Amino acid sequence: MKPRKGSIAIDPRTAAKRRLARETGYVVKNRGGKASIALVYPNSYEIAMSNLGYQKIYRMLNDRADILCERAFLPSGQEIDYFKKHNQKPATLESGRALAEFDVIAFSITFEHDYLNALKILNLAGIPLKDRDGRAPLVMAGGVAVTMNPEVMAPFLDFMVIGEGEGIIEPFCDLLIKGERDLSAFAAISGIYVPAGYEPVYKDDGTIEKFAVKEGFPQKVKRAWNHSSTARPNINYIDTPDTVFGDMSLIEIGKGCGKHCRFCAAGYIYRPTRNGNTNLIMTAIDKGIERKGKVGLVGSAIGDHPDVEKIFERIVKGGGEFSVSSLRLDKLSDTMIDLLLKGNCHTITVAPEAGTEALRARINKKMSDELILDTARRIAGAWPFKIKMYFIVGLPGETMKDVEGIVDLVKRVRGVMEPEWKRHGRAGEITVGVDGFVPKALTPFQWEPFEGIKPVAKKLFAVADGLRKTPNVTVQKGSARQAYAQALLSQGDRRLASLIELCMELDGDWSRALRETDLNTDHYATRRKGLDEVLPWSIIDDGLRKNYLSQELSLSGKGKVTPECPPPEKECHRCGVFVGACVKVRGGDNRSCSPE
Repeated sequence: MKPRKGSIAIDPRTAAKRRLARETGYVVKNRGGKASIALVYPNSYEIAMSNLGYQKIYRMLNDRADILCERAFLPSGQEIDYFKKHNQKPATLESGRALAEFDVIAFSITFEHDYLNALKILNLAGIPLKDRDGRAPLVMAGGVAVTMNPEVMAPFLDFMVIGEGEGIIEPFCDLLIKGERDLSAFAAISGIYVPAGYEPVYKDDGTIEKFAVKEGFPQKVKRAWNHSSTARPNINYIDTPDTVFGDMSLIEIGKGCGKHCRFCAAGYIYRPTRNGNTNLIMTAIDKGIERKGKVGLVGSAIGDHPDVEKIFERIVKGGGEFSVSSLRLDKLSDTMIDLLLKGNCHTITVAPEAGTEALRARINKKMSDELILDTARRIAGAWPFKIKMYFIVGLPGETMKDVEGIVDLVKRVRGVMEPEWKRHGRAGEITVGVDGFVPKALTPFQWEPFEGIKPVAKKLFAVADGLRKTPNVTVQKGSARQAYAQALLSQGDRRLASLIELCMELDGDWSRALRETDLNTDHYATRRKGLDEVLPWSIIDDGLRKNYLSQELSLSGKGKVTPECPPPEKECHRCGVFVGACVKVRGGDNRSCSPE
């Protein structure tokens, strides 16, 4: 990585002191007698400290008196220039110690594109990417990205946490305190995957024949579950104004989504869905209003919380403001709209995903045009809200008629809102976000291909061009090339390690890396996978029956929808994950899910 022309090198130690001075809630400990963990988020400080999962793991690790956990992040370009100029290395925020001095370097990886950043950090820290000896820290990772598919990063990591990290902290820390470095000991913990214990065997066509499992390692790696996730709502334990959501206190009111759209990881990897305890959420709200005056409610399905209106009302009556990550149109009542307005939440984010009812049925999005238009009319009738609408192009079974349907639907939404805007004497705004479909592991569409850079780019342009002259509408379209790269990382195996290393050496230039690699990247990204194929993530037991996912894929081809998950207090076995009143998780039976 070359220094940026004209950039001014910034001393990272000065930046760290400024950040700490603006924080409350961080932990400082003496190192003596403790196992040390550098918890690294491979992106900017601003993004990292907006991630509630990252903050929770930091808090839980430091709750143990025998563990020292400090934070580190991807250095800025100017900080990297300083490292190179002064021969320094990345350090933790709390103490300024080099990463190489810690017992463990633990990456929290939410997005596949951060794989590259993780390697950058190791490289800057002077830690070998592979083949580390006993003097180097153990290097591990957890997070959504590696839970879905751990194989892409397998050559670089000693082990990974598959599932919810809260579920493995105690046994993991117990081993760490003992000074354990035998990876098979860590592999004995349910939820920890040690790549060195598994050797993929490849067929002549490039697909995986099997995983050869070494002695002392489990045949399948069971994902970790956090059985007490509803005991206390996840919040931002560390307050700082220097984050993406620095003006508000964040509270997670639920985990997972029972609607299980067939492309969406959140509907599958977070099963069973869990709603936060209402009383504890109310307490967190009161404290959040006291601290910031504004609350940000976080969750994949906020509208599904049984007490969502009471939660909104608590904020309003407490004199606070609030925002929500997103809302389903079928859950947006008039009362909720009124409370959003009273809570000074003037932006409503919704995700129809597809432009036609037929395609929405294929992806299991039970949302009619009539519902969308009626809700848009009610929203505009209450106030000229800013509306954000998210769509995906390149979905399985999509035609250009479906793409044109996005343009038509947005125009119709604007058409029903405009009379209400005129009545209010001011216009609202509609922001349309559109991206290419990326197939995700552990979803029914895991076997589907990425459509290709050119066709996806054509569809993205069609949406943007079709709405270009529409008043009050702004289109934010994604990059087809970036979607291809994400599909590659989402679907790949450990042979992609060479490509990620090459991209790092090319300073993150994915286009050039894809041109120069010897790998057939289309083998991963644009090839339809066989239902009986051994997929890179097949080594993981995530609790879902494979025939459940393939059945959902079949129903998608028929344009049929399936029922949403029942409330947590009711038993359900249809996908393989058991949901009970105590939020237990165990294997289910073979009862199938019948389409509506």
